[in-house]
Amino acid sequence: MSIQVPPSGSSPTPGAAPHLPRPEFGLPAADAPEIKAFERMLNRPNNDPTGLAGFFNAGQIWVARVPARLDVMGGIADYSGANVCESVLGSGNLIALQPRTDRTLRIRTLQIGERNLPVETRIPLDYFIKDYQPAEYREIRDCCQRNPLASWAAYIGGSIFTMLREEGVHLPYGFSMLLLSGVPMNVGIGSSAATEVGTICCLNAYLNLKLGADRIAKLAQLSENHVVGAPCGSMDQIAVASGKQGCLTHILCRPGSVQGSVEIPPGTGFVGINSMVRHSVGGQEYGSVRVGAFMTRRIVNAIRSRSGQAPVDYLTELTPAEWTESYRDEVPEEIGGAEFLDEYASHDDPVTTVQPGATYRVRGPGEHAILENDRVLRFMEALESAGDGSEDELVRAGDLMYQAHASYRDNCHLSVPEVDFLVEAVRKRGPANGLYGAKITGGGAGGTVAVFGKLDTLESQVREIAHEYSRRVGKLPDIFTGTSPGAVEFRARCYSFDATGWRSTLI
Repeated sequence: MSIQVPPSGSSPTPGAAPHLPRPEFGLPAADAPEIKAFERMLNRPNNDPTGLAGFFNAGQIWVARVPARLDVMGGIADYSGANVCESVLGSGNLIALQPRTDRTLRIRTLQIGERNLPVETRIPLDYFIKDYQPAEYREIRDCCQRNPLASWAAYIGGSIFTMLREEGVHLPYGFSMLLLSGVPMNVGIGSSAATEVGTICCLNAYLNLKLGADRIAKLAQLSENHVVGAPCGSMDQIAVASGKQGCLTHILCRPGSVQGSVEIPPGTGFVGINSMVRHSVGGQEYGSVRVGAFMTRRIVNAIRSRSGQAPVDYLTELTPAEWTESYRDEVPEEIGGAEFLDEYASHDDPVTTVQPGATYRVRGPGEHAILENDRVLRFMEALESAGDGSEDELVRAGDLMYQAHASYRDNCHLSVPEVDFLVEAVRKRGPANGLYGAKITGGGAGGTVAVFGKLDTLESQVREIAHEYSRRVGKLPDIFTGTSPGAVEFRARCYSFDATGWRSTLI
């Protein structure tokens, strides 16, 4: 399939700046804004410094576009083997790749919007090799983190390195790579996963590796865990790789597989409001909660061993009743790292480390994972039952979102006052105003709030909340809307230049 790129000078896409909602509020986006922005930049004259003529030459360019995701239910229970329920948003990230003649990764990132400055760095491919073999993950992580001004490049460079190490890819030369972002970073909507998945999809298309969605997501997670150094589960990478436009994706994180799609009840939808509090899954709070959850599993398995029971691989294999009746009272609310190591030796998590001098919350993070897994299952049941228009089931689904948020706040200490304010603003308006539920998303500690409501009132209500919130924080928050295909459904594109200009072909 060949697609003619719009001519140079075509008008900008309305609402392309990430702080503006897409016109298709809660509805499928007709065109990806990142593709339109890329094609406009590609077609600018050679003497236009805002174009791409100085970055790419007239050779072929491979492009992948990956949406951001909205964590509707499940969040941080993913690394404990939970069921999760995710949506894909109308905006995301675009990655473009063009081979070079030298052994250098030239990486540029640019936020879509007016007069945003590009940021650029270069990574010699030889940094990835030691003694004629791929280096160790920790060596690449240290290299990427050594200069904080360039640490963002770990998302792209780390994904390339992971392909070398895990897939045996041989790269005799480097690439010029562009990250064109339609969403802000560190707001809890999976922008890092979109960047990693997009990088791997580009290389997958360029090398014709024919990797499937599951493998692409796994490689992206390995990159985030071992190069970026963020101890995330598999949820984000699977959601943005395998997500489907217009529905939620049900993922079972054991370790990670798509179970199917969840229909959104007619006339309803999900949107996100940015709290403007920066979030990071590499942050101390997120990592401490993960350590606490794995400590809980280790203690539970010690208890099971004493009674001759087999260990659980995932904490969420336990039902809420089993947890309450057999384990909850024997798991401490908190424990010192040294005390835990003395008694149990290890928490059996390959991507986090127990610090002997730290104190960890244990019971709360463990309980959150077990109860959240149960909430996700009941949430999907409620959505299915609401397909016939049942208001009671819509209310029930929304209440489960409020319960999830309360557990983030009380069991995990991963909420902040700004996020609590937004959730309560939704609750106060309630079903009478077409709003059913809200919760913090992803790794918490700031980031984005997911809101569930009726499409005919969702836009106006969320805008009112955003303006009310702006008086608290001094700035109008981003609103994330729409829906679009996941990376695999969207497919990669190859751009070629000929006498008529740039043209693209779906791969």
